[in-house]
Amino acid sequence: MANLVSPRSSRSRWATSRPASGSVFRPFHGRYWISLAVLAAAATASAQQAVVLGKVAPLPNTVVEVYSPADGRIMAAREQPFAVGDTVKKGDALAIIEHRFNLHDLSHMGTVRWELLSVTLDARRAAMKARVEREKAERLLKLGSVSEQEAQALRAAEMVAEAEYEKRRTLLEYQDGQVQGSEITRKGLFSPIDGEISFANFTQGQLITEGVLLYRIVNRNEVGFAARFPEADRRPLDGKMTVRIRFDGLPDKVYNGKLEKVSPLVDPQSRIREVLFRVNNLGRLLRYGMIGRMETQSP
Repeated sequence: MANLVSPRSSRSRWATSRPASGSVFRPFHGRYWISLAVLAAAATASAQQAVVLGKVAPLPNTVVEVYSPADGRIMAAREQPFAVGDTVKKGDALAIIEHRFNLHDLSHMGTVRWELLSVTLDARRAAMKARVEREKAERLLKLGSVSEQEAQALRAAEMVAEAEYEKRRTLLEYQDGQVQGSEITRKGLFSPIDGEISFANFTQGQLITEGVLLYRIVNRNEVGFAARFPEADRRPLDGKMTVRIRFDGLPDKVYNGKLEKVSPLVDPQSRIREVLFRVNNLGRLLRYGMIGRMETQSP
């Protein structure tokens, strides 16, 4: 019992061995303990920096698809048609479409042409009849057999009939010109963005229909990096998060990214949202779909 240390003596030894204020360690019975302030700082740093998996994804307006605007025959806008891997600038002519009817349309138009011609002839007869009625009314007006109001009404009816006939005649002539190929309408297709052609789907002189996908153009000077964060993680919402991204296939490369977009949608089951970061793709080494590790850093 005489060898036991009394509480008083224990407090005295603690008082005499206490280090200067501001020291990280505190002695207690021969051991050193890290202060709570240091532990809290370490926990905060760990919370502000974490490793998240994600994948390379396109940014908005960096992938554009070019479709055929009409039926016709497609031709290249230069001696060698653009192919996959070629680089284009915004405004470059990609192809030219001659607006012609294909064989199916030709047979269909040949079948229904009589109906259009019949309508045109009916409109012509109606216009001639309205003209005769107007001329007759003007003669009777001089004799006093027809009022001025009736003559004005016949003049208006003649104008309506003439306009209807002109419309029908123009439509029939336009159709005949298209079928015969005497009036070929050409449309140019132009690149809407700078980029690289990743898809080309036509051959020289091919007959195509409206809505066919002809080209896909991608701009990979900058790419996105999509990652998923829990809804409870509020760091992406402050707009100040920066990231460092590494890829196993590019061990010597480190890419920096900045916050681009936070999805407003949250998965109802996992309570996870998608966050997109903008990354400068030096050398265009990054491809869509590549998996990488992202170190998040918040100020």
